[in-house]
Amino acid sequence: MEKKIKIFSSEYGAGLSRVEERESAPVGVNLAALERFYAQMGDKHKRNFDKFAAYWEAEGFEKLFNPAARVVTMPVAVAEENFGAELLRVNDSVSEVVMIVWTIGPELERECSEMMNSTGSLMTGFLLDVAGSVALYDMHAALDLWVKANPAAGLGKFVNGEFYPGMGSMRQDLMEKVVTLGDTEKIIGVGASGLSLLRPRKSQCSFVALGSAEHEAVFKSEPCKPCAGKKCLYYQLGGCHMQAEL
Repeated sequence: MEKKIKIFSSEYGAGLSRVEERESAPVGVNLAALERFYAQMGDKHKRNFDKFAAYWEAEGFEKLFNPAARVVTMPVAVAEENFGAELLRVNDSVSEVVMIVWTIGPELERECSEMMNSTGSLMTGFLLDVAGSVALYDMHAALDLWVKANPAAGLGKFVNGEFYPGMGSMRQDLMEKVVTLGDTEKIIGVGASGLSLLRPRKSQCSFVALGSAEHEAVFKSEPCKPCAGKKCLYYQLGGCHMQAEL
């Protein structure tokens, strides 16, 4: 099962009328690590996973996975002015920054809440929440490739690094500015919730630095800052992409 991400792309300052709607390559949600995790735990736990998997395949994926992304390409000086992101200038060749905000939509979050309040569907609700996090991870991989093949290639640039709010010297209280600069609430339904959170919860943001081929970097996923390890619910449920091989 796969869907294409709806990507709404523009250059900084272009205005809503110049936002282009594009698509990624088809994206699935890889639950193989979850299946292995529960199979290793024994029959009772595997039955819980099988119940969830049947729901996901029959209706969950189609109804609850609605991937969309907002992409804004801007000069590095604009990124630094708006976000205080000195970290983005990883070398002197970096001239542009691509801001990416991606979401699976609000439907999964609502369904999770309903299931977690239902005795017979509690575990399915938990696993649905994990699937949402895995979906964001799989979307991220697809968007990385799209940025490399589109904004970067169009400018004759190469990916020199990727950074997340809260990483290193990058401030966490950026989300209001991210939402405002990208008009994300209007375009993909993503707003800011507090200082460092986006809503819906299954939404993420990153900044990609573009520079010379000499400094080309490979995308890599970063763990949460700080990582709670075995205390994390997603780790306990087998759904942390940093701890399980997907």
